[in-house]
Amino acid sequence: MGKAGLPGALRGFRERAGLTQQELADRAGLSVGGLRDLEQGRVAAPRPTTLRRLAAGLAMSDVETAELVHLGQRAQPPAYGLRLRVLGPLAVLVNGVGVDPGSVKQRTLLAVLALTPNEPVHLDTLVEVMWAGRPPDGAAGLAQNHVYRLRQRLRSSASPTHPDHLLLASRGGYQLSVTDEQLDLLDFRRLVERARGAHRDGDLSAAYEWYRQATGLWRGAPLADLAGLRVLPEVAALDRERQAVVVEYADTATALGHHDQVLPVLRQATDADPLHEAAHARLMLALAGSGQQAAALGVYEALRRRLADELGADPGPELVGAHRRVLRQEVTRPAGTGPAPVSAHRQLPPDMADFTGREAELRTLWSALPQPGEAGTTLVISAIEGMAGVGKTRLAVHLAHQLVRSGRYVDVQLYVDLHGHADEPPADPATVLASFLHLLGVPGAQIPDGLDARAALYRDRLHGRQALVLLDNAASDDQVLPLLPASPTSLVLVTSRRMLALDGTHTLNLDVFTAQDAHALLGRVAGERRVAADPAAARRVADLCGRLPLAVVLAAHRLRSRPAWTFSDLAARLDAEGSRLGELAVGSRQIRAVFDLSYRALDPADQRLFRLLGLHPGDDFTAESAAALAGVAPPVARRTLERLVDEHLVTPVTADRYRLHDLLRDYASTRARTDDGDGGTGAAVDRILTWYLYAAHAAVRRLLPLNVEVVLDEGARPSHLPVFDADEQAFQWLAAEQTTLVAAVASAVSRGRDDLAWRLPAVLRLYFERRSNWHDWFGTSEIALDAARRAGDRVAEALILSGLGIAYGQLDQTEKAIECLTRSLEIRRAVDDRHGEGRALNNLGVTYGRQGKFHDAIEHLTAALEIRRETASEYDQGMTLGNLGRAYAGAGQHEEAIRCLEEALDLRRRLADPVGVASALFNLGEGLMRAGQHRQALAHLYEARDLYHEKHCRGFEAETLEVLGDCLLLCGESIRARECWQQALEGFDELGHPRAEGLRLRLTQHSG
Repeated sequence: MGKAGLPGALRGFRERAGLTQQELADRAGLSVGGLRDLEQGRVAAPRPTTLRRLAAGLAMSDVETAELVHLGQRAQPPAYGLRLRVLGPLAVLVNGVGVDPGSVKQRTLLAVLALTPNEPVHLDTLVEVMWAGRPPDGAAGLAQNHVYRLRQRLRSSASPTHPDHLLLASRGGYQLSVTDEQLDLLDFRRLVERARGAHRDGDLSAAYEWYRQATGLWRGAPLADLAGLRVLPEVAALDRERQAVVVEYADTATALGHHDQVLPVLRQATDADPLHEAAHARLMLALAGSGQQAAALGVYEALRRRLADELGADPGPELVGAHRRVLRQEVTRPAGTGPAPVSAHRQLPPDMADFTGREAELRTLWSALPQPGEAGTTLVISAIEGMAGVGKTRLAVHLAHQLVRSGRYVDVQLYVDLHGHADEPPADPATVLASFLHLLGVPGAQIPDGLDARAALYRDRLHGRQALVLLDNAASDDQVLPLLPASPTSLVLVTSRRMLALDGTHTLNLDVFTAQDAHALLGRVAGERRVAADPAAARRVADLCGRLPLAVVLAAHRLRSRPAWTFSDLAARLDAEGSRLGELAVGSRQIRAVFDLSYRALDPADQRLFRLLGLHPGDDFTAESAAALAGVAPPVARRTLERLVDEHLVTPVTADRYRLHDLLRDYASTRARTDDGDGGTGAAVDRILTWYLYAAHAAVRRLLPLNVEVVLDEGARPSHLPVFDADEQAFQWLAAEQTTLVAAVASAVSRGRDDLAWRLPAVLRLYFERRSNWHDWFGTSEIALDAARRAGDRVAEALILSGLGIAYGQLDQTEKAIECLTRSLEIRRAVDDRHGEGRALNNLGVTYGRQGKFHDAIEHLTAALEIRRETASEYDQGMTLGNLGRAYAGAGQHEEAIRCLEEALDLRRRLADPVGVASALFNLGEGLMRAGQHRQALAHLYEARDLYHEKHCRGFEAETLEVLGDCLLLCGESIRARECWQQALEGFDELGHPRAEGLRLRLTQHSG
């Protein structure tokens, strides 16, 4: 029968027996690849014992067995029989005998060439892989030596030339020249193509057989023994290729009802890739089709939990669809298998080994439970609510496992994901009850049809039992109510992204991690050593994640998968503008997908306001400012905000203020840019900036009605502005909105609105001066100065320079102050602004007085007073008179000083200007003290201190306290003097004023 005798006989015997290669290989205890090699004559004849095993598998008679063995003895091996295997650990057979390719580098060389068979691989690529990116000098020559040694190892004594034709030099590199029969990878692809062709032709049985043979070639992960190659794109692609074929194979098997046969390969695929949703979906269907309903549901819950914990994602539509089919028992089982046995009532998802923190929350949840041994009278329900990604499910599952480990609720543990988000319709309570009853041992035929009947049977089955029911992702109260047992021996844990209103529920609103817990989780996932190497950067990463547990987990996994990165590298990526959401992703899983689920559950009007809130300047907002942003009435905005609070998309800060989590803000602004476009977002930002300008103007005018220089166009006045009926109301509004107002200035610049960018700081300057808030005063004024210059508005430029000069002067940076004020004066004179000229002269005079140049101060202030008596109000005259009086006092001209200061005080009292009165009282008190009238000075200084305190003028109050201490010391009251200085020091320290150091020294000097 010649060389073809044994292969032909084997094929003939097998086909006569009606067996596939897989079935015969299984019976004989061989691999399907090894059998295929025998049938195709690619290897030497096997031993007689192997042939007898094959004969037994074929149920051959003794005569037939003897003939088969005889054929094997007559068979001769091919001249050079090579079988190279990469679908598992690297293996080489030459003429049926295993050959060691040699060193790791030679094995790596052969494996790299085998990954792209019959194609040249450049020598540079081989060198890069063989030396893991760190090739030594002369690596190219060393690689060529390894090629030579590999050829020597592959030589056959029968035909020593053949290996040279396997490893060919080609185009600057080498090429592995092999046939389908010689390389299992090519054989696999050939079989898959046959399977796909048969499937296209409608021959599912043939397709199933070819798929089975193809998947049978795999012996594990590709090149599993060469760990260094796992990073190669070709290996990753080969993994994906295998998984795709397994899914196709499973679909074919499911269509034919061959559920049991495909289970092993599906388990291998899901073990190899624990997050592969398509493979898990097929495994669920195969299990259900094999009568293993509970196991199928267990696969879903385990993967759902794994996706949430490791990737921060929910199951995709394919997996959810398979879950639905299993729940509805829509998977066809082969005839005669009978109903699936069910007794699976311990359904908790696995607890996570890296669970971190939440100690306070766990104590709160435990405290809501009856103590062991107590006889409860009502069902215990605990609800955990919070925004997407905050860790509700993880906390609930961890608590559930703690309870069971402690010996509580050990009879039954049920779990279901109620899909309370927009990815798919919420789970139907009737369907959930059917699944629960099925798990509790109720045969399908005995499960009632109606919701009420199912709920009643469910309550009956759990009555008196220690049952724990975990209802995850609840959509509404109505969805949860039918799923509640009635027995006080049971516990129900509910998680939801929405606020629920279940009677008698203990509710925990879950917030983001503490800084400590976020830091600890980074260490557990990314590695304690990496955290310890740069703890500050690790804290920065946690902060950039908003300490949202899901975001922290994703960041940690991202870092763990990139050993070359440091925490500083990741922090820089997260901090880059517009990239944070994209960086918080692992593979195709992104945090924005989790937010999508909550967003899509909103109605269109709520979606619009939510995404526009991402454009709101500052950290928080009110219903009034949100209304201005969206162009709606405040009551409409308030109702929408409360709905967003219920959805945990907006967080209430106080009774009337709200905020977005940082990541939700990024998400909302991205949605706004996508959904509303430049026109919609630009109009919204213009509305809110204009609203803030006019609202701030109204508040400052209420506080200082005679000192506001900025005039606004009343025709552009927005609607629904706040109304300030009292000074304190206006001040508190400005204090609450201060951060947002500063952010609005930056937003105006980014929008190219220079008119707003200088007007808003010019308005706020008076408030900042009152609060001695030099940081925001300088920051916004510098922005305003640039904007005024870009706009070519010289009057605005002079106004801003004047404010900057005043700020520098108050911080005793007098040279910078004079520079700004002189430039302001020059512009005022150039544009013939007589009123502004008087203001500039006044401010210069004050600054010269701070320098101790009292004669220069008197000269400028006298000129300012002359102009102001011509052009300005009594308010401005009173201001300049007070400043002139201080200059006279400094110069020792006490009579003139007292005269000016008393006139200034009379003007200020007549104008009913409390802050102006306080200023005049302070100036007069200081002047009287300098004139030696210490007791008279004290009364004025005390009154000034009280007025400044009442009007929240912290810096002026501290300055007054310092002078008051000086006066008390002159009166011989050193103890009270030190008390005043100490209070002044506290004020200066709080404000960061440089005067604090000098005062601290004086306190030390007078400590005795």
